Amino acid sequence: MILTTQDQIAQILQAEPYPACIVYPRTRTELAAIVTQANQHQWRLLICGQGSKLHWGGLTQNIDLLVSTQDLNQVIDHVVGDLTVTAEAGVTLATLQKQLAKTQQFLALDPAYPDQATLGGLLATRDTGSWRHRYGSLRDMCLGMTLVRADGQVAKAGGRVVKNVAGYDLMKLVTGSYGTLGVIAEMTLRLYPLPESSTTVILTGSQRDIAALTRGILNSTLTPTAVDLLSGSALKPWHDSGELGLVVRLQSLPESVAQQCDRILHQADAQGLSALTLGPAEESGFWQQITHQFWQPPSPSALVCKLGVLPAQATQILTTLTTYCQQQGLTSQCRIHASSGTGALRIEDERLQQDPLSAVTWVQALRSQTQQAQGYLSVLEAPPTLKQALDIWGYTDNAFQVMQSLKQQFDPKNILNPARFVGGL
Repeated sequence: MILTTQDQIAQILQAEPYPACIVYPRTRTELAAIVTQANQHQWRLLICGQGSKLHWGGLTQNIDLLVSTQDLNQVIDHVVGDLTVTAEAGVTLATLQKQLAKTQQFLALDPAYPDQATLGGLLATRDTGSWRHRYGSLRDMCLGMTLVRADGQVAKAGGRVVKNVAGYDLMKLVTGSYGTLGVIAEMTLRLYPLPESSTTVILTGSQRDIAALTRGILNSTLTPTAVDLLSGSALKPWHDSGELGLVVRLQSLPESVAQQCDRILHQADAQGLSALTLGPAEESGFWQQITHQFWQPPSPSALVCKLGVLPAQATQILTTLTTYCQQQGLTSQCRIHASSGTGALRIEDERLQQDPLSAVTWVQALRSQTQQAQGYLSVLEAPPTLKQALDIWGYTDNAFQVMQSLKQQFDPKNILNPARFVGGL
């Protein structure tokens, strides 16, 4: 498990005391028994997998037990012909991908901390990545789920076949709820065949030209698996011009990849954009490095935000956020997935460590920019002092009362990951 020391656990606590102990159930029965006891004694539980994203979400306090599902790590069933896999929550994505690769299949997720992330943690945080452009979100991939409720009872939704939609609403509710509605024990997920060929094209230029090419690609018959907008700082050392970047990943049959790559390069040349093509040997390292740049181990001098805007305004907002950070003397990197408008902004500055409260004005200004574009900005990672000083979620829609009602129905004693979700749920 990653978070085992008091200093690390302190990143998510408002104040001491620390949890009395960490428990590692090895079976679904043991997990249910632990939650049953917690419900009877009103113990407050902090739920995690390997803890790679435990520093995300709201701060909590007065936790009695930290429950890790990392030992629930069995792949239960892999039906190759149906392109489905059923696995326990503690299975890591990296382990599963290695096993699936033996049958030329994969789970189409490229999340933060891919080496440590567990399947349960991915569902709890609804963390996907660039592949969402082609394959959809986790809610699209989750076909079935087994959940331990706050009273210790085991509930099931969905099934192991692609066409089964029974219980879909429960899976939809739990995915992205940060473990506040139940403890995910196992899930069934949709798989895809591994692509035969892969190429990545990096394009750089002015905001106007990048925006025009992005619209052209999204509205065309091209079938890329990723279309990402990146700030110039995020593209070093592959392109050092400092200009806005558009990164397109093509994965399919070799002939299809080559043809689509030629079409993109032709359009880029017509608009005067710079282009760099990465073949299979180079592009794997490129995507790994991009992931590492944004998702590093927790640091007291780092502020990481999740954002979402209208896709049509993605290039403008990325430029606006980057410009603001430059004006404030902040080292930043920004990435927005062009088709969904979701992305991440990472800021590194010693002032976060020396005086975290000074960053409140940065967050407020950045959030204001995204809200003007009918979007949002939430703080994922920040020093605890900064998280205490602001609303990290920035939620402004009108569904909070519904969320409260669901929390009351699913967890009336508020023992599951208390205060970790929107509005202190």
